[in-house]
Amino acid sequence: MSINVILTEKEVLDTPNDAILGRLVRNKFWQARRDQEGPQYDDEHFGLTIGEDGLVKSINRPFTCSICGGDTSEIDYDYLVGYDHLGCLLKEEEVRPDAFDKCVICGKETPYLRSTHIDLREGYVEGGGQGCYQPNICEK
Repeated sequence: MSINVILTEKEVLDTPNDAILGRLVRNKFWQARRDQEGPQYDDEHFGLTIGEDGLVKSINRPFTCSICGGDTSEIDYDYLVGYDHLGCLLKEEEVRPDAFDKCVICGKETPYLRSTHIDLREGYVEGGGQGCYQPNICEK
């Protein structure tokens, strides 16, 4: 994946220093990525703060469980899987044992069922979760 960021001559000349110019380039990059990839990098999922000029001001991934929507910022990491509550994932697994596991890095669905034992999987990291079964296809 490649994203081209275009700066105008006016933007470069009107920027007082390199740090602010770097922030402008980064903002344009995130804006272009959000426009290209859609909702995956939208405000709701990635915690983007958009300024009055329409550019991304900050990126803070919220500590929110994707299953129940609860805050996970004060939860001990032993009870979390990524940003999700361990209990929520276990309940979901009880309801849907035939669901496919997702890569903990990029979120893509893997070819392994959640009920598949970890010794029979490729790309599983104990204590970390299921990664892409082929590292060269993981986008992150």
